[in-house]
Amino acid sequence: MAVISRSFYYLFIPALMTIVFIVASQYFIDIWRDWMPVVRKLPFYLLPISAILALQFNCSRLSFLATLLLVYIVYEQGLILEHLQPRDLAEPIFLSGTLLITFLAISKDRALLSVHTAKTLASIILCFIIGFTWTMLITKASLLTDNQQLASISLLTPIYVPVGIASAVTCIYAIWRASGIDSTIAVTLFIWLFNYYQPGELPLALLISMLAVTYLFAILTQSYHLAYRDDLTGLSSRRALNTMALSLNSHYSVAMVDIDHFKKFNDTYGHDVGDQVLRLVAGKLSLVKGGGKVYRYGGEEFTIVFPNKDAESILPLLENLRSEVSHYNIVLRHEQRKTSSKSNRKDSAANKSKTVNVTISIGVAEHHGESTFDQTIKLADKALYIAKKNGRNRVHA
Repeated sequence: MAVISRSFYYLFIPALMTIVFIVASQYFIDIWRDWMPVVRKLPFYLLPISAILALQFNCSRLSFLATLLLVYIVYEQGLILEHLQPRDLAEPIFLSGTLLITFLAISKDRALLSVHTAKTLASIILCFIIGFTWTMLITKASLLTDNQQLASISLLTPIYVPVGIASAVTCIYAIWRASGIDSTIAVTLFIWLFNYYQPGELPLALLISMLAVTYLFAILTQSYHLAYRDDLTGLSSRRALNTMALSLNSHYSVAMVDIDHFKKFNDTYGHDVGDQVLRLVAGKLSLVKGGGKVYRYGGEEFTIVFPNKDAESILPLLENLRSEVSHYNIVLRHEQRKTSSKSNRKDSAANKSKTVNVTISIGVAEHHGESTFDQTIKLADKALYIAKKNGRNRVHA
């Protein structure tokens, strides 16, 4: 369910917003037509800005897309290759662009100054070679057909096959990865197909300007996650906690959560298992009810803020969390499991698997009008210390 919800948020919502934009653009056609001189210039400002910002936040795929779209709109407006009409190379450019977008969809973001950039550039050239070669071959095949209708079918059908496969692959990767960057690449393919199969419905400059705005939004979202999200657990970070504290009113409660004996557990079972425990506890804490917002405070400590709640009302909720974590069995796999066959795993799974449990201690403090957020955090931390001193695996207010 988590993957489905993430896919819906990152893919279907941006796709829906794109469709709404297209419909709205057709509905308000009289308004943006008056602004066409400005709209035609927008891509030349928005795309370079998108490409530069994308590199700053390690979104190299969006940087490549923005740069290539800039080259494409320059070509479409006749600013390069003036002796050719834009439709002269429509089919090979369309197919090459489709393959290129799919290649970037299945790739990963890499640093610009690395060997991966050379590989990406070589792959981009290969996409163009394949696109132009494919269309050249099917064009020659169509010329050998005497019947004009059959020639038209033979020309179009082979293009549909790679385009269909490329579209399916792009959508699969966007759903599988469920990230803002991948959904933006999928939206790029949608706009690319729309512009080719529905020519003249909307100006190319308007569509590309919309894509550039989408890129900027995706980059800003990526930068927000880098600044305010914890990579390991997926929870909001301490910086996000401090920012959120500025918006709290005078009535709230804070819970400080700490994993008991985590350092000893980490030393015994290794950092990989320790990271799994952190993700497990984070996942359990994120299910807290009562409007609690969970943050990773640092190390094995977490903070839960309950706006408009007093300490007494949240104690049963925190007690449920403590109980769920303590009763959750963590299965430790034997190191040889990765290299053993399935039959050997079945025979020796019972002997080589070990189940362990972790517990958490929780300290709770209620904010009073005369105290600050930092002071409330310190009070919750003192309550946490008392919970640990009294035997751990308990909630203290």
